[in-house]
Amino acid sequence: MTPVEPSAKIQIRSILILILFSILIYSNSLKGSFHFDDRNLIDREWIADLKAFNKNVRLQEYENRPVLLWTLALNNTLHKNNVFGFHLFNLLLHVCVSTLIFFIAVQTQNIIYRPVTGTSPPTSGITDRISSTPSLQIPLIASLLFAVHPLNTDSVSYISSRSSVLATFFYLLSVYAFLRVFPPYANRWRMPVGIGWGLLTLGGMYLAIASKLIAVTLPALLVLWFLFFICPVRFPQFKTWFISKKTIAVYGGVPAILSAAFLLLKPEVLYAPKDQGLVLFGRVPYLLIETKVVVFYYLKSFFAPVNLNVDIGFPFTTFFTDPKIPLAMLGIGALIYFSWQSRSPWVRVSVLWFFLTLAPTSSLVPLNDLAVEHRMYLPMTLGLCLAAGWTITKIPARWRSSFLMTTLVLLASLTISRNLVWTTEVRLWQDAAKKNPFSPRTHNNLGKAYYENGQIDKALFHFKKSNEAIETHLVKQYNLANPEELLKRQTGNQPKKEKDASSLKIIANLAEPHYNLASVYLDKGNLEQAESEYQTALRLNPNYFSALLGLGSVYARMEKFQQAVASYRQAIHKRQSATGAKDYPLARLNLGEIYGRTGKFEDAIRELSLAVKHDPSLVLGHYNLGLAYLMTGSLEKAEQTLTTGLALNDRFEPALFNLARVIQAKGEWERSTRQFERFLQVKGADAGAYFQIGWNHQQAGNLDKARESYEKALTIDPEFLHARINLGKIYLESQQNDLARMHLLLAAESKPPEKLMQEISRLLLKLS
Repeated sequence: MTPVEPSAKIQIRSILILILFSILIYSNSLKGSFHFDDRNLIDREWIADLKAFNKNVRLQEYENRPVLLWTLALNNTLHKNNVFGFHLFNLLLHVCVSTLIFFIAVQTQNIIYRPVTGTSPPTSGITDRISSTPSLQIPLIASLLFAVHPLNTDSVSYISSRSSVLATFFYLLSVYAFLRVFPPYANRWRMPVGIGWGLLTLGGMYLAIASKLIAVTLPALLVLWFLFFICPVRFPQFKTWFISKKTIAVYGGVPAILSAAFLLLKPEVLYAPKDQGLVLFGRVPYLLIETKVVVFYYLKSFFAPVNLNVDIGFPFTTFFTDPKIPLAMLGIGALIYFSWQSRSPWVRVSVLWFFLTLAPTSSLVPLNDLAVEHRMYLPMTLGLCLAAGWTITKIPARWRSSFLMTTLVLLASLTISRNLVWTTEVRLWQDAAKKNPFSPRTHNNLGKAYYENGQIDKALFHFKKSNEAIETHLVKQYNLANPEELLKRQTGNQPKKEKDASSLKIIANLAEPHYNLASVYLDKGNLEQAESEYQTALRLNPNYFSALLGLGSVYARMEKFQQAVASYRQAIHKRQSATGAKDYPLARLNLGEIYGRTGKFEDAIRELSLAVKHDPSLVLGHYNLGLAYLMTGSLEKAEQTLTTGLALNDRFEPALFNLARVIQAKGEWERSTRQFERFLQVKGADAGAYFQIGWNHQQAGNLDKARESYEKALTIDPEFLHARINLGKIYLESQQNDLARMHLLLAAESKPPEKLMQEISRLLLKLS
């Protein structure tokens, strides 16, 4: 008798439970802010919106993650830099991934339990090793475990980790589409439908790999799923199946799809990362240490997800000095052996899934960080969570529900708590500092978070702690007095293989804390200390274009304008060389400001025009460019430029005020007054704005309104000399001589500049 497939109603109910549970657990992640790498990511000019993406990004360049960039550009198109929208997109992707786990497991069971028409279901073999009847226990439990597991918070709550979630979504979508190529009944196969699902499989491959290169294992996993779940039921006589003309005609598209996928992939898809992992560790040492990471962090964190940390700081050790490495290798071997001995295809496939999907980041391809939580996102889907789901179904029925509910509640509570840690950058790095107090990177990033939060003294403390942590390691490990000695050693003539890899990493990490220290000193006005720290950062990293930008700002504050200009131009060149960026808008902005301060307005216009060309969202660039046009008498261009800036931020007070001045310079008194009144609505009472409104009324001949405005200005600032003099002029014209004399004498008592004193004397003579 053919087992009964779970009803559609039960499946829909299960999916709703899964979706609601996922959203409920991760809803507090929507409160998160942009974190450290998020700002660098979302501020890229090529994802400012979909138009910029289409202009600058090539879809065939897999290594640049064009699909990921497209989703970020979409977020910015819908609402520029809206953090809630970015988090919502991540959460919805996570919900989709969780439901795909459910659908893949259900579809796999449908293939297993629905035999070819005219035959009976197998009475032994694969169905006996799974269960007596198809149910939703394994699909639902596995997907629920994944949906609520706290190890996924790094991927879901951190916007920059979207690449892992996005690649996983398309990865699983390809697996599901591949399964749909094989209908439950062989004689129900229809070529158009099969080809459609096959094309979706191929498209999913591209989308997954173009989201993140971890998806290169997808073809191998499709073959794995085919061999373990489809062949034993659909093609028990594999040799006969292989030479069958009917099978070649019907299913020949499957290997064709896989072959086409490989042909389309470029060499970069073999995952050649751009970081320093190979120099830091080497391939074989990295592979050996990763066995320890897999067992003593990843597997441990899956079964006991406590003390999770954004900065794990997993120490690098060697095979001959760390007994945990051979122990981990034995553990991995035992896990694979016992999973094979279980004879359950669920267990076998899930264990192989885990190790295969983890391989791109944890095998022979060395990366900078030995352990990162978001690397577990894909391996957990149909890997650890599927194995755990199968295991829970083997618990006696009387204990199963209680155990499952307890597990889900514990995981959910840990996830909710972990999401709260991710809501602010300060909270995130405070948590990391408690768990890893000797990490230079932790203190550096906590200091950076405090700095951006305006807590300058706390920032300074942690930047110093970061440098102290690195220098302490240098003294202890290398017996060096300062990092420059280590830098000289590493830039010597010894062979590359003899360079100390860990010291290279230390040097690279040391530059940023010095840069951050310099930024704090600059904010506090300690210019000499800021200059020294920027110079140190540049000695450690000569291509540190941000340090050159900061050094230019120091020189600008010192009024060493020639040196400032040179630093800004070097920053532009270094950034273009290091990143391939077309320009450095912030450096152009600062160059424009210097030229404006030194009266070189044409040069200022040139630099500021380049700044807003390459970063149209640069409000300050539009503002300064508008001022430069104003100073050169280009009033139409000034008005247009200031208006463009206000379209980006309609509450930017300096732009509101100076736009009114531009209109005033054009002699449009009433329109200028309306613009000043708009400024007052944003700023509140302001003596300067009331003075300018008084001037507009005075020029238009509305002396009563002019007098009222000047009096408002003097009420706010009794020392406002020009308002006092103009008020005296109005009273003089209206023949109120006593009031005119009073205001002019008060103006004279304030000891004004010589020209104004001459003007006051002339007016007083008229009264005598």
